[in-house]
Amino acid sequence: MNQATHSHESVLAQIFAYLDEHLQQRPVAPISAQSRLIADLGLDSLQSFEMVADLEDHYGVTVAMEALQGVTTLDDVARVIVDAFAGRAS
Repeated sequence: MNQATHSHESVLAQIFAYLDEHLQQRPVAPISAQSRLIADLGLDSLQSFEMVADLEDHYGVTVAMEALQGVTTLDDVARVIVDAFAGRAS
């Protein structure tokens, strides 16, 4: 697998595209890597889980549930997805 095609930045871009398509209400501030899932984007836990599940399907990886503990920003989501690539490759 080509790790360069799955950089942190490319995963963030995929997350932004996902949110553009699925977010029901647009936040007041522009969406960024530091946008918080609940406080800024208004996602509930089910919506957050669905986003991660769709990203797992898109990239063909599995994210361990414990890896999601403490995830609060889009940057955190991208990090756990990129970490899942490393886990899959090992």
